[in-house]
Amino acid sequence: MYLQDEHVRPDFNSCALVIVDMQNDFVLPEGTAASAEALAILPKTLVLAEGFRSLGCPIAHVIRLYRQDGSNAEGCRKTMLQSGTELVVPKTWGAQVVEGLLPDGTKVNHSELLYGEPLTISDKESILYKPSWSAFFKSQLEWRLLENLSDTVVIAGTWFPNCIRQTIYDAISLGYRPVAVRDCIAGITDKDCDDLEKVGCSVMTAAEVLAEIG
Repeated sequence: MYLQDEHVRPDFNSCALVIVDMQNDFVLPEGTAASAEALAILPKTLVLAEGFRSLGCPIAHVIRLYRQDGSNAEGCRKTMLQSGTELVVPKTWGAQVVEGLLPDGTKVNHSELLYGEPLTISDKESILYKPSWSAFFKSQLEWRLLENLSDTVVIAGTWFPNCIRQTIYDAISLGYRPVAVRDCIAGITDKDCDDLEKVGCSVMTAAEVLAEIG
């Protein structure tokens, strides 16, 4: 269940779902950097997204795109990408959001996303590009949250040690009330959950979150 302290307790009447890096290269077995854990969280992440969508709650899909020459990559990935490995390269299969997470018929223009132009799917759902680990770093995520008056951020996706953890800590730094969805985050451990609660992040299951917003 969620934290009860009034200063960190989630407000489920003012929450948004942030789904991080659920792209083919990171999730599906054929992907360049896929993991079994990312594939395992997919079914419940699909249910979580559809639940938010059906209730009219905001959703932001925040994705990573690497130029083929690795010029916009983090330092620890530059050598790999410059050696010829392709990972979430714009306009490739690997960069696409996993099938089922976006509404049917959604068309994604990676070129526009790469230059910072968000894709608006509806007044409550969008796709954003992030140039590093955190979903908040040099993206327009905070603007989207402000537009929807969201002060609670429900976070799902892959991979916890990199992008998810940094997103959660940035959410805390920016004054949001984060909720980590335990069964919709790849690579998270029991110790990670304990550590998150100590810094004011609630840890819940997808079913618990949907029960609260529903």
